[in-house]
Amino acid sequence: MNLRVKASIFFGTALSALVLLVVLYVQFIIGDVFRKQTLDDFNAIADQSESAYVAYMENMKTRTLDWASDSTLRNLSKEIMDVPKGSPEHARLQNEFAVYVTEKKMPFDKTIFLTDLLDKNGIVIASTNSERIGHDEGVQELTYQAHSFSKAINSKFGEAFTKSIVIEAYENPSPVVRATVRIAVPDAEGVFQPIDAVLLVHFANIQKISDILHGGSVLGQEASLTKGGFIKNHQTSDIYLVNARYLLATQTRVVKDVNIKQKIDTLPVRECFENGKEISGEYDDYNGVRVVGASMCFRDDGIVLIVEISKEEVFAPVVALTRWTIVGGVITLISWLSFVAFFLRRPIKNIEDIVAVTKRVTEGDFNVRAEVNTKDEIGYLASMFNKMVSSINMARQELELSKEQIAKKAEELKNDVASHEQQEKELKESKRATMNLLDDSWKAKEKLEEEKIKIQTILASIGDGLVFVDHEYKIVIVNAKLAEIFAIPEDELVGKDLRGIMKLFKKKILIEPEQWPTEEMFLTKKVITATLDDDFAIATTQRGSQLPIIFSIAPILGQLTGAVIVIRDVTADNELSEAKSGFISVASHQLRTPLTSIRWYSEMLLSEDAGSLTDTQKDFMKEIHSGAERLYQTVDLLLGISRVESGKLKAERKPIDLSIFTDDIKKELASQADEKGLEVSVTPPHRESVIVWLDPLTLRQVVLNLFSNAIRYTNDHGHIEVTWKMDESKKGNEEVVYSVHDDGIGIPVSVQSRIFSKFFRAENARAQVPDGSGLGLALVKELVESWGGRVWFETSEGKGTTFFFTVPLTSAIPE
Repeated sequence: MNLRVKASIFFGTALSALVLLVVLYVQFIIGDVFRKQTLDDFNAIADQSESAYVAYMENMKTRTLDWASDSTLRNLSKEIMDVPKGSPEHARLQNEFAVYVTEKKMPFDKTIFLTDLLDKNGIVIASTNSERIGHDEGVQELTYQAHSFSKAINSKFGEAFTKSIVIEAYENPSPVVRATVRIAVPDAEGVFQPIDAVLLVHFANIQKISDILHGGSVLGQEASLTKGGFIKNHQTSDIYLVNARYLLATQTRVVKDVNIKQKIDTLPVRECFENGKEISGEYDDYNGVRVVGASMCFRDDGIVLIVEISKEEVFAPVVALTRWTIVGGVITLISWLSFVAFFLRRPIKNIEDIVAVTKRVTEGDFNVRAEVNTKDEIGYLASMFNKMVSSINMARQELELSKEQIAKKAEELKNDVASHEQQEKELKESKRATMNLLDDSWKAKEKLEEEKIKIQTILASIGDGLVFVDHEYKIVIVNAKLAEIFAIPEDELVGKDLRGIMKLFKKKILIEPEQWPTEEMFLTKKVITATLDDDFAIATTQRGSQLPIIFSIAPILGQLTGAVIVIRDVTADNELSEAKSGFISVASHQLRTPLTSIRWYSEMLLSEDAGSLTDTQKDFMKEIHSGAERLYQTVDLLLGISRVESGKLKAERKPIDLSIFTDDIKKELASQADEKGLEVSVTPPHRESVIVWLDPLTLRQVVLNLFSNAIRYTNDHGHIEVTWKMDESKKGNEEVVYSVHDDGIGIPVSVQSRIFSKFFRAENARAQVPDGSGLGLALVKELVESWGGRVWFETSEGKGTTFFFTVPLTSAIPE
């Protein structure tokens, strides 16, 4: 390939690349500028439209507040609320309300077609349309988000609310906006006090909103020229509203009648109502056309405002510019190639002459010279080439002289080799010293191996499984017992991640690694231990069934960070515990029959059914009966715990109103509380009744135990408070939190971890009430956990205790 062809290819390629770069610049850089500028304009227009929409809604609030401030309307509302429903007086006042609003108010505002008066429950108690009396607007709010009645009924004087744009053909064929305001009347001192009545005003003026969005006036002022110009100067531009039911709420260029209920399921609508986000970018509109647009989300009002234009119209200038750039590039390319072919012909011929001279020089003819007489760069190149040939000829002569100099250098090199041999001898001496150091290091390593064997011997002698892990759960050391528990050889455990080998369960429920007790140990640097009552179990990759265990986790401090975990197989302990529970169950059943006889006969003797008793005999019989009662209660508690632990607890779930249920228990224990002069208060939540689905007897045992304990351990003339509330902080895991608070003796810090253990009573509790089995709180814990709840307490010694338990609502639904 000669130079002329290469030059044509080079310049043609360079020019083509330049044209391509220009096209790409137009497409991406200028196109991106167009896109950004359009989106900026759309955001500005959306902001203007948002302001116009908000101003218009505020205007409707102001008009509604003006109506609510009408003294005649206020007095009629107050009188309607005060007289009995269904009475002739009530009917008369309803008619006066309808006549007054229809004749005195609505003629001055043609956009208002309906006005209602609602009571505190959202029921229409007066209306300009008598057929609406008794209509439940509270259901309308929950079902269609049609208005803000719930906000209005709880609002203060001077607050009004608007909500959404909805289409309800049974009220009005056109889209409707509703405004609500709570009625307030002046008291004796002239201060306005809200009453339990809400004025609901229905506006059918959606055409006004549509005019405002498309550049009309807002409250008498002209809209921004930016928005008006946008609508007029673009054929595909549009501004419209969509409500929460994904229906078109105002006119568009295509849809002039909003009553057809056009479905708008586009990206801006979904992002607003599903995620509460506003968008600015490209998407497909409701006709499937690719558009560029921006949105303003009024999620609380159930409205999204959309400004959009066809992408094809926005990028039309860019497409035209790209087309002309390509045409101009092709014309320029053809012109440039013609220029190259014409003007480079002679320079290339001179270069070919220089190449021929170069070929003769390479063949050994150093007397030849290039004859190019031009004064351009090629002539300069030929002159320099001739000088270079002369220099090469002189260099050949100098090469002969340099041979002698090389011989001298060879002698000097020989001397250098002798010097290097001396240096090599010195290096051998250094190597010998290094080997001695390595020998000492090897002996030190052998000593460390001996220490390692000693440690491994100690670990092997430990009867429990032991594992060392670093802060990333990588296994460093294990003993043979742990390998036996895991059913995995020791050499396959070291270096592995413990989280990938072992699964931890509590009460048969899998615990994720981020919730393991080791995380608490790494955080607090304190020893963590587990007992049989915690009901922990493990499974491994080689052991599929769950193995019951207890464990102890201790931190490794110093430069090496990690943990020492000791694991014990408690299968035998569990079997012993089950045997103990079985014995307690059998023994309790066997004790129950003679105890029943003792109680029955002692009651008969105290009632003197078998003859009169002396005072001394009565005292003895009272002690016998009292002791039998206490023993019977203890046996009953043991049986209850045994049933829960064995899974034989029978439960018949029923709906329980916590307010009625708590009052019944309060009455049952009233005599005990009155005996100590205690103040017992029950504080239900400020809402509708809380209903849970549980076995009444099971819930009664829990509440009765906590209530009784509060009475027993509260000093005379103390205070007990019972309350409950809904906890909706966790979506999908809502629960009721029930609490019993007393200002009694409290629980010492040293025994708080054992307070739910069987047969355990704190020292201050035994001093306050000598009698007691220590089984009540253990039964409470078992019962609460049996229905999937949690139980805990907060206490301060000498200042009182609050016990809490939960009822998960997901488990409170009847099957």
